[in-house]
Amino acid sequence: MDPTGIFRVLGGSFPPLDMLWVMETLEDYVTQATYQTNQETTRNQIKENRLLYELGEITEEEYGKRNGKLNHQRKINNRVTGTNMNQRIDLLDNNNRKNGRTRAGRSG
Repeated sequence: MDPTGIFRVLGGSFPPLDMLWVMETLEDYVTQATYQTNQETTRNQIKENRLLYELGEITEEEYGKRNGKLNHQRKINNRVTGTNMNQRIDLLDNNNRKNGRTRAGRSG
């Protein structure tokens, strides 16, 4: 357990670090909500594009161009969402030292 974890188990807290944790948690939540909204918007645009093509509102060429762009955007959204948002440097985390890494990221 890291030093702050022990401190919290005993009922203590360090307000500046607690505030950083709250801010990081809020940022992660907003970021994930934004990514989900972007994915949903792209999926809806793909459906709309297909429907417009099937109804004859757009040509096959227009459908192909727009579909290619939307599928590219969907792939980008999936890659971004697939990255782990929780992989950030924690100044008080001792896991890096346990794995033989220093804070600079070098073995030591």
